[in-house]
Amino acid sequence: MTVPDPTHAELVLGIDPGSRYMGWAVLGSVGVRVHRVDSGVLKVVAEADLPQRLGRLLDELEGLFARFAVTALAIEAAFVKDNPRTALVLGQARGLPIALAARKGLPVHEYPPAVVKRRVAGSGRADKRQMQEMMRLLLEMDRLPAEDEADALAVAWAHLQTVGTFAQPAVARVQAAAVAEDPRPRTAAQTLYLELVQQAGGSRRRR
Repeated sequence: MTVPDPTHAELVLGIDPGSRYMGWAVLGSVGVRVHRVDSGVLKVVAEADLPQRLGRLLDELEGLFARFAVTALAIEAAFVKDNPRTALVLGQARGLPIALAARKGLPVHEYPPAVVKRRVAGSGRADKRQMQEMMRLLLEMDRLPAEDEADALAVAWAHLQTVGTFAQPAVARVQAAAVAEDPRPRTAAQTLYLELVQQAGGSRRRR
């Protein structure tokens, strides 16, 4: 039996869906603080047939729901422009965590990738590397998260912003701390974050 974690006001499971690699992340909030509880990537054998891959992912996802007493699911909305088969496979993979959450009576929140990027990086066109660096910095991780893991962290972070767990958007809050008229020197983390935000904004303007 899963016991709710009393140390977190909200515990959200973020999912970056995929049929071969599925990023996942559990973020908890306490007041205005957001903490990374755990995160990673579910991987299945690429050569396996789709039903086998989905079955393995289902087993892994059931383990995550049993391990963490999450209060909500946040998942990236499907965005596939060109390939109908890819869209179909992705839709089947997305259905797994959504169905498990619904079975447990948990709310499901979907966020388009561009919205997630704007919440985290200040630009809907931020690239994969920028998102990885942003999440490493925001969550004070001692390693760079994998691409799919970073996307799952980001969608969970975006959800906690949306529901008002912490009032100011991440970019505005860190920028304010970094550029405020303060006699204290800017921290290395603030400096790096500002550089990443500026890079993301530059990418947006060049397109």
